[in-house]
Amino acid sequence: MKKLLIVNNNLKVGGVQKSLYNLLWSLEGDYDITLCLFKNIGDYSEKLPKSVKVTETKGLFRYLGVSQSEVKGLDGIKRAILAAVSRMLGRKFTLKLLLLGEKMHDDNYDCAISFLHNGKDKSFYGFVQDYVIHRVKADRKIAFLHCDYRNCGANNSYNNELLKRFDKIAACSDGCREAFLSVLPEMESRCVTVKNFHRYEEIRRLANEQTVEYKNDCVNLLTVARLSHEKGIDRAIKAFAKAIENGIAAKLHIVGDGAKRNELEELVKTLGLTDSVVFYGEQSNPYRFMKNADLLLLTSYHEAAPMVIDEARSLGLPILSTSTTSSQDMILDSECGWVCDNSQDKLNTMLVELTKNIDTVKMLKKSLADKKVNNDEARLQFDNAIILL
Repeated sequence: MKKLLIVNNNLKVGGVQKSLYNLLWSLEGDYDITLCLFKNIGDYSEKLPKSVKVTETKGLFRYLGVSQSEVKGLDGIKRAILAAVSRMLGRKFTLKLLLLGEKMHDDNYDCAISFLHNGKDKSFYGFVQDYVIHRVKADRKIAFLHCDYRNCGANNSYNNELLKRFDKIAACSDGCREAFLSVLPEMESRCVTVKNFHRYEEIRRLANEQTVEYKNDCVNLLTVARLSHEKGIDRAIKAFAKAIENGIAAKLHIVGDGAKRNELEELVKTLGLTDSVVFYGEQSNPYRFMKNADLLLLTSYHEAAPMVIDEARSLGLPILSTSTTSSQDMILDSECGWVCDNSQDKLNTMLVELTKNIDTVKMLKKSLADKKVNNDEARLQFDNAIILL
C-alpha cells in the first residue's frame, strides 16, 4: 500500500476543501494516507475517514490556515506581521520566515501532494506547495491545481519556478490543464488532469431531505455560489430582469452568502424584482434546492472547475454558464447544458432564449435524470498520476 502525504491549509467549507474531503473518502482503504493541515479546523475536520491520520504544523505555517479575524492576542500580531511582510516584500522573503522553526516531516513518503495552489506574489495565501518542497521527504511530489492559473493571479515567476520542482502537476479539469500549459508549455509531459471527486450517493441523499418544492406556474432559476465579485451574480440578476421584461414568468432563487449580498439585494430593489428574486443565504444542504429547479445559472467572470457543475449534473439539473476555463469539457462535452460568451449581452440573450423555450430545458433535464454519474474516471486519473510517476 503506497504511503501518501496530502498537505492543505485547513478543512473549512470551500471548493478545494470539499474536493479534498471527497478524495479522502474515495481513497479510503486503498492508500496509507496522512493529512497534514496548516491548521486543523473547519466543518470537514470531524467528518474524515477514520483511517486518515491527521497532523498539524507547529511553526509559522499555521497562520496560513486561519484568517486574521480568527486569531487574537500574540497570535493575531504574528499573523498580521507575516501578512504585512508578504504585502511589502513578497512571497520569497516571507517563505524564509515561515521556514524558521518548521521541522521536516519524520517519515519518508512514496508521494507527497500539495493540494492548494499559491496566490499572488504579495498575498499571504497558499504556501502549501512551498511546504511540500521544503519540509517533506518523499520519493515523488505532485502539485494539484484548482484554479485558472492564467487568470487567478498565481502566474508569476516565483510560482512558475516552484512548480517546475514538482514531478507532476495535476489540474482539476482539461480546461485548467490547458490554461496552465498556456503559461508553462514546457511542463506538458508532467501535467495531467485529475478531476474532482464527489460523494454522489451523499448528494442524492441530501437532495431528498426536505426537498424544496417550487411553484410550477413559472420557470425556477437557481444560483448556488459565494456572493463575491468574481461569481458575477449581479449579471445573473440583470439577465433575469431581461427575461421578465420579455414576459417570461420566472423566479430567481439565490443560495449563498458573501460580501456582495447587500449590494445585490439593492440591485434587486432597483430593478423592481423584489417579488421575483429570493435570497436564501448560506445553506448547509444546497442540494435540496437543486433537485427541482429548472436551470442552474453560473455567471462567473472566471472559474476553474466549479464542483457545482458535476453536482447539478448528478441531480439532473441543466446548466447555463458563461464561458470559463472548464465550461467546454465540463458542460458541453458532458452534454449537461449551454455555454454563452462571457458578457452581459450574450448572457441576457441566451437566458431569454432558454426561458422562452423552456420545453427544451425540461427535455434535457429528463435526459440527465437517466444518466449515471460516478468517480470512475477521476479515480483512474488519480491512480495513474500516483502509480505512473
